[in-house]
Amino acid sequence: MNSVENFINKFNSAGKTQSITEVFTCGYCYWFAHILHSRFPKSEIMYDPVVNHFVVKYQNRLYDITGDVTEKYDVIPWKDFSGSIERKRIIDHCIEFNK
Repeated sequence: MNSVENFINKFNSAGKTQSITEVFTCGYCYWFAHILHSRFPKSEIMYDPVVNHFVVKYQNRLYDITGDVTEKYDVIPWKDFSGSIERKRIIDHCIEFNK
């Protein structure tokens, strides 16, 4: 098990009331990607526009709260995501929770 998976396992074990996995797969996936990216600065936040899900790319593998999801998502770098209307909607609804 690598350091990202160890971190995810420790993070998951912290959830007591609501499943931490449920929290970070149903609306807060950007924030878990942000946490991973903060913990592993050589990573990159990635986005799957088809399923509206954020993950982190680290050492050519993709991770979310469930662990290694490399084979599950078709992602692009979040920093390169274009389409100003769609990006604004994602920021408003999924990152800043303004709406």
